[in-house]
Amino acid sequence: MKLLFRGAMKIATFMGVAMLVPHCVSANSQSNSVSATPAVRQELNGLEVIRWTTTKDTSKLEGVVVGFQSRPVMKSVSTELLLKEGFLAAIVTQQDMSILREKIGTASMDIRTNYGTMPNWREVFKRNIPEGQALSIGGHARTTTKQVVQIAARGWSTPTESGGCFQLEIATSIVSASAAQEVLLARADRPFGTLIANTGIETCLNANEVLILLCANPGPFKSGRGPGSDAPLPPTAGRFLLGESADLDGQETPIQGVTILAFVPHMPSSIQPAKNQINSTVATPVEYHTEIAPPVQNP
Repeated sequence: MKLLFRGAMKIATFMGVAMLVPHCVSANSQSNSVSATPAVRQELNGLEVIRWTTTKDTSKLEGVVVGFQSRPVMKSVSTELLLKEGFLAAIVTQQDMSILREKIGTASMDIRTNYGTMPNWREVFKRNIPEGQALSIGGHARTTTKQVVQIAARGWSTPTESGGCFQLEIATSIVSASAAQEVLLARADRPFGTLIANTGIETCLNANEVLILLCANPGPFKSGRGPGSDAPLPPTAGRFLLGESADLDGQETPIQGVTILAFVPHMPSSIQPAKNQINSTVATPVEYHTEIAPPVQNP
């Protein structure tokens, strides 16, 4: 499979189309990351993460995704704090996914990874921090060495008055490179490494909803060195992770592209309301505010 991906990358480079090799949590999940037929996807139970790559300008992507948003992910204060760390999250309906993908202008391949039910935190995306690379965290520049920025998630189906929803939680943290392999295979009750404040996302997705995560378009930043002095800060965690490119192992690659992650819930039919109930009852989205547990410091 790796040879096929390498061949695809060479073709994409030659044709001028940005295509990134998928990042998968393990050998088992990698085998599940190929495109599946609609019939197979309907039989999944748990969380499926789809990775798209595009060369379209980030500012245009924001407008496209927000235009399909069906409801807010979190309260406005949490959303603003998330934007400051470089992440934009939106909830769209599964019926709009094909149209959204077409407007985003992704390559011709979906990179799909089925994680199943995830009661514990699992890494779903990462990028190694190059030597000397600085990041803007909480509005302050931070230089790290031999570390990895990762997005972790957990989720499970939960019953509600309207039939059920999928409780999804996402967090971004910085993990030492020496612990990267341990994190890759770990199932933890807390996100690994040092949690980046204000990057937590918590929502309960209905059966027909998808959470889209992409990098936010950066605005002008003041350097603080005098009136009228503007200077760009280093990339935020969101910009570094999703606004630039990295290969399967999170290493740097010359192929440029913007990454969009789609978190698709798959709930068992037993938790879903009957069709006559769906037609007679309007489901009210459930918003959760469970506090993410403090991160575990790894050596």
